[in-house]
Amino acid sequence: MTRQALALAATLALGGCALGRSPAATTWVLDPLAVQAAAGPAAEAGPLLAVERVAVPDWLDRPQFVARGASGAIAIDERARWGEPVARGLQRVLAENLAALLPGHRVATTPVPPRHEVDLRLAVTFLDASRQPDGSVRLEARWELTQADGTLLARDRATKSARPAGPGARDTVAGLNEALASFASDLARALEQRR
Repeated sequence: MTRQALALAATLALGGCALGRSPAATTWVLDPLAVQAAAGPAAEAGPLLAVERVAVPDWLDRPQFVARGASGAIAIDERARWGEPVARGLQRVLAENLAALLPGHRVATTPVPPRHEVDLRLAVTFLDASRQPDGSVRLEARWELTQADGTLLARDRATKSARPAGPGARDTVAGLNEALASFASDLARALEQRR
């Protein structure tokens, strides 16, 4: 091939890339409960609950939004992306929700600064946190509450669903926020019963 032919081929290839651009991706984060603003200042005394070891399955642990399809298929939305790792966002919002719901506790995510003594540890494994084939958003998790020394206090499994208003990314985030708030409410009740 001559130099002119190569230059023409390169120009056409680059021009084709520019013309075939997909829409820009939108970045999203989860939000804690709205009651957080009304909850007042964080507790300065009381047991310290560390929300640690939050895990998600590999199929969900990606920057793009993931939806469940029929027969085990997953759909990846390249135009809707998380602004932080999914597990970290779930951990952050769960801790904020618990802080709002448990005014008598101090709540932190790990790593907890060494100067603070942890009283309770909460480990959560999310099995699902995605849009479902029927349009709902499902959050399913196994959780375990232990004392600082590792003594098991409670262990359970929770499933929460939400029906978002629409099919888009904004509604998926709203549904996950709703399901996560409901999960945090159940955890807060379980913690209060242990006092």
